[in-house]
Amino acid sequence: MSLRWSFSIVFALGINMLLPSATPAQGSPFAIGGENVESETSMMPFKVKLRGILNATARKEGLGFVTLGINTYREKYDFDVVTAEALDNPRISGSTIIRQYKDRKAPINLSGPKELLSKIGQAEPGTPLTLVGFLRQRDKILQLTTVEILGTTPETR
Repeated sequence: MSLRWSFSIVFALGINMLLPSATPAQGSPFAIGGENVESETSMMPFKVKLRGILNATARKEGLGFVTLGINTYREKYDFDVVTAEALDNPRISGSTIIRQYKDRKAPINLSGPKELLSKIGQAEPGTPLTLVGFLRQRDKILQLTTVEILGTTPETR
């Protein structure tokens, strides 16, 4: 009886390992704390790339205007977002990324090395920019890793 019981357990475990899992193939959309990364209250940062025009004088076709804040300089800049993408998670749409900031509802506060912040602060109105960094939705902070002005090489820290 003992040998038959042992064989049954081994057989059941083997079958369980061979059969496909019942969980979704893309995994759970939840992050630490049970919330997904695109949630407005998420503390989990995700890497984003925002392309747009700084202090645009005329409205371009895009996702909408957001306000960029640099607390160190006590400055705010209008940014006409043309495209927004989550680099590590393509299922998050551009409109989802900027939803809570669109039409200047809340500013995106920029942080990072002085060289990158200064590049934004010294840019002329109408300058096309690409910003890459880690966005923390809950804190509304974009930790910059790259700032690129169209026509120049990217500066990374």
